[in-house]
Amino acid sequence: MVLVWFPLTLGLLFCNLLVLSSMSARSSSQSYEKTRIYRVPVASSALDSSEQVLGATIEAGDARALIVSSYLAKQESPLAEFANYIIDRAEAYGVDYRMVPAISMCESGGGKRIPTKDSYNAWGISVYTGQLTGKKFINWMYAIDWVSKYIKEKYHDQGLVELTDIGAKWAPPSVENGNSWANCVNFFMNQMQ
Repeated sequence: MVLVWFPLTLGLLFCNLLVLSSMSARSSSQSYEKTRIYRVPVASSALDSSEQVLGATIEAGDARALIVSSYLAKQESPLAEFANYIIDRAEAYGVDYRMVPAISMCESGGGKRIPTKDSYNAWGISVYTGQLTGKKFINWMYAIDWVSKYIKEKYHDQGLVELTDIGAKWAPPSVENGNSWANCVNFFMNQMQ
């Protein structure tokens, strides 16, 4: 009985390994990229390559979109589904990927409290003291692109990169309140690290 058990066990083990290897090869040939809209490169050379870990491919750049998406989803923000696009626009305009969602959190709870239902204005753009309406955007993607470009052109290109400097122009009354706008944006940016 013992003499039969060893060869039988080795034979079954070999068969199981063959089946497992063929299943692994089949599943790795199927790409999860079908569900992704954007693949965003990361600036750091340490993260520029893909790595194979225990049969799963991990691509550089995925973490930022996942961080933003999961954070905004926890906040029940309508912007959560646009995390990949937020990252894409941040890369295109050279702004911190956390800035656009963080400003939206301060200004409107991530898009939950906007001036009008069809404004898609989660950033308080052109909402001045005493006015209830502001700039209207046609959809969330247009708004994300516009705000990202606006931050680059009206702030970064003018040398305003520190949150306190941006806040002095974005929300001037906040300076008198101990830079409350900058502190708020900084808080939410830190939440997305």
